[in-house]
Amino acid sequence: MAIANRNENKQEQIRKYLLTDVESCTFTFSDGLKSKVAPSPEKEIVLVRLIPRASKSKKFEDNVLRNFMAARNVNELARLCCYDCVRTFTRHFKKSFGETPYQWMLDHKMEEIQSLVLNSDLTITEIARMYEFKNVSHLVNAYSKRYGVSPLKNRLSSVI
Repeated sequence: MAIANRNENKQEQIRKYLLTDVESCTFTFSDGLKSKVAPSPEKEIVLVRLIPRASKSKKFEDNVLRNFMAARNVNELARLCCYDCVRTFTRHFKKSFGETPYQWMLDHKMEEIQSLVLNSDLTITEIARMYEFKNVSHLVNAYSKRYGVSPLKNRLSSVI
C-alpha cells in the first residue's frame, strides 16, 4: 500500500510540471541572452529539464572572476571572495581553475600587460609602476620569459 501511495505521489509531482498546449516558451538567462523554444509543425512534445546552475564550483568561479580585478595579490583575492584562510581558498581555486591562484593572476596580469605593450603609448616604466612590479627589469624579465621577447622588442615588431 505504501509503495502504491509513493508511486501516485510521484505521478502527481510529474503531472504538475507537465504543461499541455504551450505555444512557446522563452528562457531568459542571467547574462541577458534569450532562448525561445517552440514545438514543430508536427506538434512534437518538447521536453525541457532545468538543472540548477548554482553549483558550488560555479559560484566560486563567478566570485573569483567578479573580484580578481580589485585584488593586488592572492591574500586580497581570498579576502574579497570571503575566505579567511588562504590555504582553503587556494585548494578550492586549484580544484576549479586547475592552477594556483598566484599563477592564474600572473597569467591574467601578463595578458593585460602584453595588450598595453602592443596597443598603448604607455612606457614600459609606466606599465611596471601600474602593475606594481618591484622595478622595470622585473617586468622585462617576466615578460621575456613568458613571450620569448622583451616588451620593447615586441612593441617595435608589432609596429612593422
